[in-house]
Amino acid sequence: MAKKWHQLEKLDHKALKKLQAERERAAKLAQEAQDKKRRMIIGGAVLCGIFFIVIFISIMKSRAAEMARKEERAKMLFSSVVEYNGKVQVRSLGAWDKLAEKMEFDAEHSFRTDPDSSVTIKLQLDNQVKLNADSEMTVYPPTLAKRENKVEKETVKLKRGEITAVVSLDGRGILEIESSGVVVNGSSGLFKVIYDQKKDKGEVVVKNGLVEVSKKRGRGKPVKVSGFYKITFGGGEVSTPTQASVIQYNWR
Repeated sequence: MAKKWHQLEKLDHKALKKLQAERERAAKLAQEAQDKKRRMIIGGAVLCGIFFIVIFISIMKSRAAEMARKEERAKMLFSSVVEYNGKVQVRSLGAWDKLAEKMEFDAEHSFRTDPDSSVTIKLQLDNQVKLNADSEMTVYPPTLAKRENKVEKETVKLKRGEITAVVSLDGRGILEIESSGVVVNGSSGLFKVIYDQKKDKGEVVVKNGLVEVSKKRGRGKPVKVSGFYKITFGGGEVSTPTQASVIQYNWR
């Protein structure tokens, strides 16, 4: 009987040890699963943190690049008065004021000169327009490309009088002078646009280089005018080129 009880106790002890081992194994597996879950959570949090940091840096770089682009773009709108003499008046929106010093501007400005006075404006791409005596013109901000910081067009409108234009190497094909329904595009060289507002008649004279004169409303092909030639215009009409005696004009 004692032997039988001993065997039963031995069996109970083995069963207890087995149960205890299973519990320990289950606890260990649960702990490992919990540790794995914790590591996954921490790893996920770290990855999320890195992801958000990368996104934040990318956004900041993008904003910095956009700000730099806008700053560069804003600088490209400026033109400047490089020389003037005599009595010159200027205005932006309000009344006419006396031009008292050289200036830079990035908005539409009009200039007018008295007899024996002149003013020279340098545009963004180093094209220059000189408003001669007893004349009036408006200088507009350059037209920029939408997707890149590039000047596409520099526009000057001659209301009356005379402009002498010099086309730079970088500004070829960019400068446009409008007057009485025509547009004069300076491809290269040195030329004049002269307009008598009272008679509604004008002429474009080219000393050297090449210009194209077209009707502002787009009717007909542009008329090409090369050195020592000129055309006349008025009422939106443009003549064919004829030879010009350029020495009779003041090119200074």
